[in-house]
Amino acid sequence: MAVKALFTAEDLDGIQRLTGKKYELIRGELYEVTTAPRANFVTHEISWLLETWNKRARAGNVGGDIGFTLERDPDTVRAPDVCFIRKGRLPRDRAERGYPQMAPDIVFEVRSPNDTVAGLRRKALQFIEHGADMVVIVEPDKWAEVHEPGLEPRRLEPGDLFEAPAILPGFSCHVADFFPEHL
Repeated sequence: MAVKALFTAEDLDGIQRLTGKKYELIRGELYEVTTAPRANFVTHEISWLLETWNKRARAGNVGGDIGFTLERDPDTVRAPDVCFIRKGRLPRDRAERGYPQMAPDIVFEVRSPNDTVAGLRRKALQFIEHGADMVVIVEPDKWAEVHEPGLEPRRLEPGDLFEAPAILPGFSCHVADFFPEHL
């Protein structure tokens, strides 16, 4: 009889170092994470927009590809493309080692060709269920879909304004600003 190996959050870091690949852990199973150039450019643009705002606001920390432990036994560690954590929510000791057992305040997931929208919606739901206040799924050059606890997802077009005043006070941009110019 075949036995399926389940990994823990503690195993994940060593596996990534050993293989040189990025993975997420979903209920103990490894899933390789890859991205396409356009999705990567969009991810960096969103991160830059948030970093620029945060330099003035000093409201917390912007990051990306950071693993967060959402479930234990079996473990689930998900890594958002871009995230923001409000100041004071992540104690220094939890920021320096391992995967914090929490969800960021806001998560941005940028769809790569190997991602499905349905899969990203499931990931959004996991983050929301574990404490995220907002998850934004971004379809490069087309739209952003905003997920919040207890609300129906809403679709924003490139000309629409994106704001999240309760999480990112004073931050505002058009969805089109997420999409850097093709050069």
